[in-house]
Amino acid sequence: MGQPDITMTPQSDRLPPALHLPCRLARWLAPLGLVLFAGNAEALSFRADFVSSTYQTQAGDSFTDLLLEHQGGVLIRSTVTTGLANISTAVHAAGVTSNYSILLTTSFQVAVAGTYTFQVGTDWGRGGAAALLDGTTGTILSERVITDDVWWNNNWSDPDVFTTTSTFAVGDSVTLAWVGFEGCCGGSTTIRFSVDGGAYQNLTEPNFDAYAIVPEPSTALLFGLGLIGLALKGGRRARS
Repeated sequence: MGQPDITMTPQSDRLPPALHLPCRLARWLAPLGLVLFAGNAEALSFRADFVSSTYQTQAGDSFTDLLLEHQGGVLIRSTVTTGLANISTAVHAAGVTSNYSILLTTSFQVAVAGTYTFQVGTDWGRGGAAALLDGTTGTILSERVITDDVWWNNNWSDPDVFTTTSTFAVGDSVTLAWVGFEGCCGGSTTIRFSVDGGAYQNLTEPNFDAYAIVPEPSTALLFGLGLIGLALKGGRRARS
């Protein structure tokens, strides 16, 4: 796999095995991993998970820390979608618009080599993070954390648009994840992508299908285990 863009912080930690999981974290295995077994096995799918949360992203937080905070909240709703465009609290989170966190994920194998740029238009009043993970092992390859109040004003030219870039080779197995926190009046979230400087498109199955190969079920399962492993690892810091 190519090197991630310098706007993301490279990581080298390998996740511990997710065995004998606490019940609070084990419940996340189904929505984050086994979900990819369901439905059309040939279709690229995405996940949007909303939970209650009052957490404020802090200086020094990592993606692992924020994932743990997200997993510690009470589940509002988990949804499998055909894309990460216009993910709104009104539709995807039972109308909850305050004190929540959102986790957006997808896993795939790269079908077209190139430099991929992802932009997030969102309302994360309490900050958030993006991470690139190895889709087989769950290892964090790169991440970017922001502590600012993010509100993009429904304008892709706004400076609060959250951008990350990575270079992929054909066959790379990857997971993309974004987690954000909102205190009040949350709006919708849309993620779009560009390849090798081309035109941006919303990150949806029809638009991204040509660039991605759906992972095998074993990869999906490892992804679910990996995210739980991240939370277990991060808990040592966040709860110390």
